[in-house]
Amino acid sequence: WEQRKLGELFEESDERASDREILSVSVANGIYPASESDRETNPGASLANYKIVHFGDVVYNSMRMWQGAVDASRYDGIVSPAYVVARPNSEVYARFFARLLRQPMLLKQYQQVSQGNSKDTQVLKFDDFASIGISMPASENEQCQIGAFFDRLDSLITLHQRKLELLRNIKKSMLDKMFV
Repeated sequence: WEQRKLGELFEESDERASDREILSVSVANGIYPASESDRETNPGASLANYKIVHFGDVVYNSMRMWQGAVDASRYDGIVSPAYVVARPNSEVYARFFARLLRQPMLLKQYQQVSQGNSKDTQVLKFDDFASIGISMPASENEQCQIGAFFDRLDSLITLHQRKLELLRNIKKSMLDKMFV
């Protein structure tokens, strides 16, 4: 593994558009289409300032980065101007970085370099993000394998959570039938 600065691996993208699907970034769900959210999304009068996100871009919520609101996009779309779009260079496998950038050690660093008076107003600007040092596999192939492993693990966990929820519903139904 080698030591690198995030600014050597990513560059901030400031492409703007308004004619694409709106994406959201959350701590719990990463990047997902806003249309799949339970929350009401009101982008305001104009989407003209929204930033373009390409598949593989790393996007973070500049006000919630210290909580882990970051992910590598699996979608093409647009995000609020409050988000930062970091385009990876050729040495970077984005799915690996989706995990790495959420590590507790890095979350503490984001909080330390963020600007603002309180936790609720702290903002991580790209220049501060770029100054953070990380340790990463030199080989993109190794990054790929690690990222794919954790993606499979996430899928397996989701599958088991769905199965557990189904079993809980069956149990509830059975109990309801037993105790009328």
